[in-house]
Amino acid sequence: MKSNPHLEVLRQLSRTKPLFRRAEALAVGVNAMALTRLQRAGRITRTGRGLYSVVGEPGHIMPGLMEAAMQVPKGIVCLLSALAFHKIGTQQPNEVWMLIPHNCPTPKVSWPPLRIIRSRVPESFTLGVETHMLDGVAVKVTDPDRTIVDCFKHRNQVTLEACLEALRERLRNRRKSLVPMHRYREIFRMDQVMRPYMEALA
Repeated sequence: MKSNPHLEVLRQLSRTKPLFRRAEALAVGVNAMALTRLQRAGRITRTGRGLYSVVGEPGHIMPGLMEAAMQVPKGIVCLLSALAFHKIGTQQPNEVWMLIPHNCPTPKVSWPPLRIIRSRVPESFTLGVETHMLDGVAVKVTDPDRTIVDCFKHRNQVTLEACLEALRERLRNRRKSLVPMHRYREIFRMDQVMRPYMEALA
């Protein structure tokens, strides 16, 4: 299949700007008609804020996370979206999973689609939470071990299969201490739930 020169230019742009504006596309020689054609062909996606991203690029998950972080400042990327961010397992969610305080109103966001998880536990918003700068946007994400523990806590929503896939991959990494995960298991009351699986997979 012949490559599209405009798409190749946008792929180059997306390496430094995973989320780019129309003006930035025009600046590198991709006109409005080309953008429309690429969008109709499903090669790029457009957000509700007039931003674009190239479908299928390694950073394609990032625009959704960035946009969600900008529109839900109290939210933390979690569960399947955090697994995908950390490249753990094979989950590719079509929603951004976000944790918010239990008393926060439901965010009204046109894009990206969100899967909202609520918590009353104060530690949920501080313990095992990292801040990553993505193209100038601060995105809060649960760290890998916290993410896996959270998945077991919400296993009915993310599926036990996804939990076990992530845990199995984590246990293969012998160089990294399991102490943080043990701590998260105790604090979030997942020790008894996870211990049998950890022993079976060890």
